[in-house]
Amino acid sequence: MGSANTSEYGSDHQHKYTITGLTPATKYYYNVDCAGDGSFMTAPNASASNVKILAYGDTRSNPSNHNQVAGQMVNAYTNDPAFQTIALLAGDWVNSGDSESDWSSQFFPRSYSNMMQLQADVPLIGPKGNHEQSGNLFNKYFPFPYVNNFYWSFDYGPVHVAVVDQYTSYGVGSTQYNWLENDLANSNKEWKIITFHEPAWSAGGHSNDGTTQSAIHPLAVQYGADIIIAGHNHYYARAVVDDVHHITSGGGGAPLYSPSSGAYIVKTSKSYHHMELDFQGAFMTATVRNDSGNVIETFSISHSGNDAPVADAGNDQTVTDSDESGSEPITLDGSGSYDPDGTIVSYTWKEGSSTIATGVSPTVNLGVGTHTITLEVEDDQMVTDTDTVVITVFSGAGGE
Repeated sequence: MGSANTSEYGSDHQHKYTITGLTPATKYYYNVDCAGDGSFMTAPNASASNVKILAYGDTRSNPSNHNQVAGQMVNAYTNDPAFQTIALLAGDWVNSGDSESDWSSQFFPRSYSNMMQLQADVPLIGPKGNHEQSGNLFNKYFPFPYVNNFYWSFDYGPVHVAVVDQYTSYGVGSTQYNWLENDLANSNKEWKIITFHEPAWSAGGHSNDGTTQSAIHPLAVQYGADIIIAGHNHYYARAVVDDVHHITSGGGGAPLYSPSSGAYIVKTSKSYHHMELDFQGAFMTATVRNDSGNVIETFSISHSGNDAPVADAGNDQTVTDSDESGSEPITLDGSGSYDPDGTIVSYTWKEGSSTIATGVSPTVNLGVGTHTITLEVEDDQMVTDTDTVVITVFSGAGGE
């Protein structure tokens, strides 16, 4: 398309340039003379019905861990170019947001190639977290078109995203609450996502956010926002309340917490991770992967009047081959699975491509070693969902 020169602004050698004349849903390549190459995908057409989006949160403090997660996100759009779109980041980008050194060492460290590749190829968008402090430097590096303070919204193909600032009043009747209600009411997009930092329903660590429960959750129910993405607690958790999926995705790099059970919580994982959201017309599938690329869970949401079942393969297990026979009987547990609008008619357990059992809670013999087992459930409307469980059997001889 050509080239352009830019001038420094501010006091720390920043540059910016607005590229015009771009075509929607098109991949462009660019070069910055002093930095190297990159590429980006422009936003989908407003009329698009399909789009794929990445999401994660709490990248602060440990860039080496963040770099591992970023590597899996790069793998996601390398293997499926449709994921080279945007990544939602649910706050706590760095540990001390008013410190330039934290931004330099934790978010823009040139030695971490995966982080740099992700930032070169995918726009990162999301709310201010408590660790962004005053937000002055956050605003400098991410000057989104805020309505006021740090809240705003945007459309991305079939998805509308509302970014809430929890450090500005957002209770019922507040200016931000009134803005959010009007924003959601006036969106005609098939899918609506609300993102902020502190989750409404917690699985341990920081407690439930009562204002979010009393103010934002009812708006999500009223105006059809199926997905709420937060962070703050450093693990993965999903709560389902009134068919709204409240996701805690706080495993972007910050020190991990151990999740526990909690009201409405249907899945947890103590892991560094990211999410892959695949919107296809009236159907959305989410895949959550840890920093090794293994699937933590998948879940689906349908707007077709046919709500997808939710598979729950139970908790990971570590057992010992008690009789030293080389295998151990293990009872699998799919009892946490459910179907919002019908019944589950089949439970199929697979290791790799091989079916090893059927039924809600079958018992199988597993050999010494580590087994990743997938549960697939199908409801009475022939819609499926899957979840995985990792079971490790140690040898009875010496416990290894």
